[in-house]
Order: sequence, then C-alpha cells, then structure tokens
Amino acid sequence: MESITRTLASTDDNTALPIQPNVFQEKPAALLRTTAAAWDQHIVGALHRWSIPALRLALGLVFVWFGALKVFGVSPVTPMLRETYAFLALPGFTVLLGAWEMLIGIGLVSKLALRQTLYLMCLHLAGTFAALWLAPSHFFLHDNPLVLTVDGEFVVKNLVLLTAGLVIGSNEASRLTRRVVQTPMRRKERTNEGVAEGGSTQP
Repeated sequence: MESITRTLASTDDNTALPIQPNVFQEKPAALLRTTAAAWDQHIVGALHRWSIPALRLALGLVFVWFGALKVFGVSPVTPMLRETYAFLALPGFTVLLGAWEMLIGIGLVSKLALRQTLYLMCLHLAGTFAALWLAPSHFFLHDNPLVLTVDGEFVVKNLVLLTAGLVIGSNEASRLTRRVVQTPMRRKERTNEGVAEGGSTQP
C-alpha cells in the first residue's frame, strides 16, 4: 500500500504543468520603439511624396504674389529696381517684369510647361544678381561685400529661390528618366505575359 501511494504521488508531481510567463507581452520600451519606427516610416513616406510638390507650389505662389505687386504698381522694390536698372524707369517695363514673374508662378503652380518655366525662372533670378555688379552701393555697406544692406539681403535671398528651382528641375528630370526606362520594361512584361498565356505557336 505504501508503495502504491508513493507511485501515485510521484505521478501527480510529474504531470503537473509548469506555469510560464506570457512570452508575447512586449516590454514598454520595445513597444515604444516599434511605434516610433512606424511613425518615422510614415513621416518619411509623406515627405518623399509631398515635399517637392509643396516646394513647387510655395515657389509658384511667391512669384505670382511678387509679380502681381509690380503689375498693380504697389511693389516696395520698384524704386530700387528703377535706380539699379535704367531701362526699368521707362513706362511699362516694371509691369512687364511683374507679368514675367506671374507667368513663372502660374507655370510652377499648374505644372504646365514646367521645363520652360524653370528656364524662365533661372534667367530671371540670374538677372537679379546682375544688380550687385551694376549698383554695388545699393547692396553693400561701405563697398564691403560681406556687409549687406536691406536691398542686398533682398537680392541675396534669391539664391534660395534659385536652388529650389534646381531641386524641382532635378526631381522632374529623374521622374521623366524613370518613366522612359520603365516603359520598355512594362511592354516587355506584357509581351511575355501574352506569350505565356497563348502558348507556343510552333507545332
């Protein structure tokens, strides 16, 4: 009897299931890292998708705004332009410059003839830098090229606008290149799929 009792007790001890912790529960720090990584990927994807269009729209609105001020004769930079560029003192030239800027802005916003619009923009901004050479006293204090006047800061900031245009142009060129490369590949894939579905035409 004692032997049977010992055997039953030993069997009960062996069949008892051990209680183990839940291995699927993540630690708070790991969960936070996973959430942060997911948000980071979401933000990077949104930036990749919308940063260039946002830059293009912002640049276009700036040109439309600045050009409209010149067209309606209320631009604060008109006196400085007329003192720097003698031909702008003639009637109609400031309005023509404003219309040029508005045309650039409309092209950027609408994305119509974007390449030609970027050419016009680069030509326009390159012309603004000629003012630094034509009338340096308006843009540099005491002829020191490192000390800018208010007008000098206004002109030098066009470096940012010019660089933004280069970024937009580079992105557009890359997109067109990808389209040219991918089009033959897609045609080849469609041809291969047609052959695979139709089977061999040879006996």
